[in-house]
Amino acid sequence: MAHLNDKLADFYYEELPASEMVQARRHVAECGECRAQLQLFEKTNLALKQLPDAEPPCRVVVVEPERTVRWGVLDWRFLAPMAAAVAALVIAIMPASSPTPAAVPVAVTTPAPVPVVTPAQAIDYDRIVDQVRQSERAWFTEQLEKRDHEIRQLQGQLAYYESYQRTLVKETWENASTIQLLAQRTSSRD
Repeated sequence: MAHLNDKLADFYYEELPASEMVQARRHVAECGECRAQLQLFEKTNLALKQLPDAEPPCRVVVVEPERTVRWGVLDWRFLAPMAAAVAALVIAIMPASSPTPAAVPVAVTTPAPVPVVTPAQAIDYDRIVDQVRQSERAWFTEQLEKRDHEIRQLQGQLAYYESYQRTLVKETWENASTIQLLAQRTSSRD
């Protein structure tokens, strides 16, 4: 079985079909990477369960993602067979409607090709392998730098959202205390 990847949540909540659950359990028992992903998913799930329920602020707007429009009859998969049918029809009609011209012999003389002689060069395989390894290292370094940059961005966003959450909790408590004071004043006036 391949890695769980997008079936991880279904496996965790035991929503896979019985035969797939058996295979997935065997796979998780053997695969350290999937076990680590499963543990991370479990930690995240437990952390999310421990968060207090909160209503999103009014200024948050949820927008459905745009759906791609299907072409229907003009889908590209139908264009190739239609084009082939039209081409076959044109080829079938063309010889019947136009006469074939008579072939005229033409004499063409070309000089004999001159063989090109190149001296044999020794191939330095070690140099080629070193160049490939250096290019791979450069690529890996570039990819790691990109990931580090993304991680720093995500850490900044996380810090922002944590600060924003603290502000919202503080505002909620302040609003609750204000509401209680207003309720006490209203009940004392009655």
